[in-house]
Amino acid sequence: MKALFIPGNSPATIYTHAALATAVRNAGHSVFVAGINWLLPDIASVGLSAVQISPLSEADVFAFMAQMPEDPEELARASGRVYAEIAVEGLQPLLEMSEYWRPDVVVGGPMFYGAPLLAHHLSIPSVLLEWDRGDASIYDPGAMEVLRPVLDELGIDRLPGPDLRIDICPPSLRPSDAPPAQLMRFVPVNPQRALEPWMYAKGDRPRVCITGGSRVFRGDALRRLAAGIGKLGVEVIIAAPEPVAAQLREELPDVRAGWIPLDVLAPTCDAIVHHGGGATDMTSLASGVPQLIAIQDVSVVEMRRLADAGAAIMLGPDEQQSENIVAACEELLANPDYRDRARGLAQEIATLPPPAEVVGLLENLATG
Repeated sequence: MKALFIPGNSPATIYTHAALATAVRNAGHSVFVAGINWLLPDIASVGLSAVQISPLSEADVFAFMAQMPEDPEELARASGRVYAEIAVEGLQPLLEMSEYWRPDVVVGGPMFYGAPLLAHHLSIPSVLLEWDRGDASIYDPGAMEVLRPVLDELGIDRLPGPDLRIDICPPSLRPSDAPPAQLMRFVPVNPQRALEPWMYAKGDRPRVCITGGSRVFRGDALRRLAAGIGKLGVEVIIAAPEPVAAQLREELPDVRAGWIPLDVLAPTCDAIVHHGGGATDMTSLASGVPQLIAIQDVSVVEMRRLADAGAAIMLGPDEQQSENIVAACEELLANPDYRDRARGLAQEIATLPPPAEVVGLLENLATG
């Protein structure tokens, strides 16, 4: 079987698809992973074969993000348009690749519209693999502005639905109206580095990890949070891309900062402070760590569901000041109920079928 994965347009989507892609390959199948130019090193870093579908670079992504509207609805619409443009642009390279390496099944992320388009062109089954707990339908209105002419040319009135949907959300956090799906255990995957003992063994103080995700290009907010949270007498670790981390290490010599494998670090943490990112959220959940969501954008509903479940604190738009974040972090560390609920969600995840057990479903689709 040849399986093509097209996760999405950020490193986080690559990491969260990597476990199933690796399981498929380990079962003896051929696996390619497609992405924009910026993501090719990330794909290779987790040991998978990378195929370029667009020349978009990190600088292009940064420019795109800098111009995004602040209103969440407008942000989702604008993002949907860009995701769809990338999908349409990437379709021809994928079709050309298929002349030499024709996939038997294509696995796409919910925000990557190229997967169902390619499956339709090749008349092969498609799989939708959720990469986080988010509702990607918020991007569809903007995406359809771009996709409508493409669908008209194909003679179809809507984007083809998947033959199989795979969801990694813990059952108790799934919305009641969530579409039917094969549940799968979330397995964190990150680019690795040579481990140092402090990464997997903490000292006597509580440990708090602060991260803005894999698309952080500046460290101003991280620096302010580290300075404030450090006053609680805790060990502060900042997980950030190396260009940002290098500057933070110079300015905060008592704080460890760098590209730290979150799958290794998270189980040692007492709290993780982040921006509402899907990969950080899922890694924290799988590790049983309480979360403080300080700045959330389009993931408000999902992060609120986690807070309502008692495993996190989510601050509203008017509560983003450093003093509010520090106070919330102090509450998260002092109240053991957050840790107990987070561990309960981790146990839910651990009982779900691992990726290796889901490979057979893809094999069945590919053989018809």
